Amino acid sequence: MAAILQCIQPLYDACFCPGIPFKYRWRLLTLVPINILAYSLKCLPWIFSRSYTVVRIPLRRSPNLSGRALVFTPEFTSNSLRPLHIHVHGGGFIGGIPEMDNAFCSRMVQETGAVVISVSYRLAPRYPFPAAHENVQDAAAYVVENAERLWGANPKLLTLSGCSSGANLALGISQSLSDTEHPVQGALMFDNPVDLRIPPWVKPKPPGFPPYDPLSFLLPLFDVYADSAQSRRLEDPLLNPILADIRTLPRKMLFIVAGADILLHEVTNFVERLQREAELLNSKEIDMADSTGRYEIQSMVFEGQVHGWLDLMSFMIDENMRIQALNAAYDFIRRIHAGSGWQKAS
Repeated sequence: MAAILQCIQPLYDACFCPGIPFKYRWRLLTLVPINILAYSLKCLPWIFSRSYTVVRIPLRRSPNLSGRALVFTPEFTSNSLRPLHIHVHGGGFIGGIPEMDNAFCSRMVQETGAVVISVSYRLAPRYPFPAAHENVQDAAAYVVENAERLWGANPKLLTLSGCSSGANLALGISQSLSDTEHPVQGALMFDNPVDLRIPPWVKPKPPGFPPYDPLSFLLPLFDVYADSAQSRRLEDPLLNPILADIRTLPRKMLFIVAGADILLHEVTNFVERLQREAELLNSKEIDMADSTGRYEIQSMVFEGQVHGWLDLMSFMIDENMRIQALNAAYDFIRRIHAGSGWQKAS
């Protein structure tokens, strides 16, 4: 039902939501068949799955609303608390549902033994910035506060992941939790937009970028969430993590980057900046024997791959690259767990 409602939301917004300019309305109509195709391919294989439960999460800044989330839990073989992992789906801030990443979340449970919670958020253009950021931050705050009671998970061993716009939102979660008792320990970033001050059609194209993009007419929609922020988009680190203080971000981060992605330039600059600052901060650490406190900023660039390549069918990409990327991602999370003294039972 969630997938059906999400498929038709662009149709409803285009026809009935006031205040949306025509340049967005007609493009929203074209999203409907695209959504139907994408959601069918990703969600139908899981329609009868019992690998997760659906919960509603209260949103502090939207008291009349609740956020929908999927909870993936491992088999409990002991009474010890499991690690906690929060995932945020992508979709350019204008689409997507948690079910889109069921395969990733389910395997995260299998590979790491963590409790995985995949959250949702309201979509643009009906809900512009900062709606999505506030939704995922409120959801994460609730999850952290209730993780032990509801799911037997340890909020002090919290990691994040996100795909595309979801990665941007995940870094917003980290910023909101950085001064709390439960800062984020590590994060996986897939195809992460970090500088929304620059519209998509102005971003520098990397070598190997496809000469023709059949969905280029949708580019204005991919900017509508940030564009509504107007002057705030120039200086807000939530919207533009490239401006964020490294101390508000996870100490352990792995960026999975597509080499032919229009985001390559900004992600590369972001990673290089974080690595320089991490080296400086690590050099000032007194107890260097405690590796859990060190900053570790890593990136893996997969040449020739386009934005969202991990979601494409096998015949469209180099499957060995996908296997390499996902194996590295799960291993990264396992190493964070091991550094905190937790290891999945074999």
